[in-house]
Amino acid sequence: MNGIAFTGLRRYRPAMTANWATGDKCELPATANHWLCDEPQPGLVLVEFVDANGRPHCLVDKSAIFGADLLPTSTYPRPTYIQCSIEEINGDIATVSPWWTTSRAGIPFLFDVRVEVLVPRTTG
Repeated sequence: MNGIAFTGLRRYRPAMTANWATGDKCELPATANHWLCDEPQPGLVLVEFVDANGRPHCLVDKSAIFGADLLPTSTYPRPTYIQCSIEEINGDIATVSPWWTTSRAGIPFLFDVRVEVLVPRTTG
């Protein structure tokens, strides 16, 4: 059926790979693994993802930064995402930086991830 599946009377077309460019905003799927503490408000959460080389990375920040409904009473681990900007694309690898954080020296954090895991930004 040429990549189209039918569910009831609605047609569903599988997502197409986005045509990404340097400077595009995207979401990097991740896993919220632990609620760390309630202060500072709205609370801190530990989020993990794996880069293009299979290395795990952990980020800690306020729960609202990660865009999912992360609460102290939520069941963990749970899926979430990290809002990023694409800094560079080299074949099937994108270098991304979280748009909301930098190092203490003001240098952006950079991560190489597979282009195929990125999704278009759906919020703000």
